[in-house]
Amino acid sequence: MKKIAVVTDSSADISTQQALDLDVHVVRMPILIDNDEHIENETITLEEFTEKMKQGCIVKTSQPSLGKLTAFWDNLLESYDELIYVPISSKLSGSYNSAVLAAQDYEGKVTVIDAHFVCAPMQYLLKEIHKLIEMEMNSDDIKNFVENNMSMHAILIPEDLVYLKRGGRISAAAAALGNMLKIVPMLSVEDGALDVFDKVRTTKRAYKMAFEFVTQVENLNDYYFLVLYGGTESEASKELYQKLFEVVDPQDIYYGPITPVILAHAGPGTLGIGYVKKLKSIIENM
Repeated sequence: MKKIAVVTDSSADISTQQALDLDVHVVRMPILIDNDEHIENETITLEEFTEKMKQGCIVKTSQPSLGKLTAFWDNLLESYDELIYVPISSKLSGSYNSAVLAAQDYEGKVTVIDAHFVCAPMQYLLKEIHKLIEMEMNSDDIKNFVENNMSMHAILIPEDLVYLKRGGRISAAAAALGNMLKIVPMLSVEDGALDVFDKVRTTKRAYKMAFEFVTQVENLNDYYFLVLYGGTESEASKELYQKLFEVVDPQDIYYGPITPVILAHAGPGTLGIGYVKKLKSIIENM
C-alpha cells in the first residue's frame, strides 16, 4: 500500500495542533497587513490579526508562491510515495489552477483536488480523504470521488460590510447603504462559490434563518455541522452552537474561529453555520 500524504492550505482554518491531530500537512498562505507580509500561526496570532483589522489596517491574502509550494511538496515526497493536495476552492482563488500546473512536473506523484471546499468544513473533508486512503482507493479515484460526491453548504453573516467591500464582493455604495440602513446580508457558500443568500433587517432574523437552513436536511445524522465565529467568540455563536447541540450529536459539531485567511475577507464578528455530508452516508446511498 502506497504511503500518501494529505495536504491542504491555511484557508482550511486549521491550526498547527489540528493539523497534527488530523495527520494533515498545511501550506501556509501569506497575509499582507498594510503591505507587510505575515504567515498565520508563525509571525502573527489570530488575536493580533483581528485587532489589526479592527484598527482599520488594510489586509490582503495571496496564494502561496509556486516556489514555496513545490519546495513543500518536495520535502514531503522524501517521506511519502505520493501526496494529495486539496487547496481552497477554484471559484475563490487561483491556487488550484496554479497547483495543477505545478503538479505536471511530478509524474503522477501529486494529485490536486478541486473539492470546492473552504474554511473549517475542509477539516471534515480531509478526515474523509484519510478514510478513502485506508480503503486502498488510489489517488485518481479519490480525486474523482471527492469532486463528484463531496460538498459543503454554509451561511455566513458578516457584522460589517466594509470588509466585503474591500475584497470586491460588494460595491462601496452598496456597503455604505447597507450599513446605513442596517441591512444584514446573508451569504451562502455552496459549490465552492460565495453568493448572496438573502438580506434581512435584523441579525436575530438572520441567525434564525441560517439555523433553519442548516437543520432542514432530511436526516441530521448523515451530516457534520459547524458553527464558526469571526476572530473572537460571541454570544450569538454560543447560542447557535447550543441550539445545534440540542438537536444533533455533539460529536458531529465543530465549533471554532474563522482564521486570518478567510477572516481577511469576511471581517471580525462574522458568524458562520454550515454542514458537510458524511462519507458513510454518501457511500450507503450510492
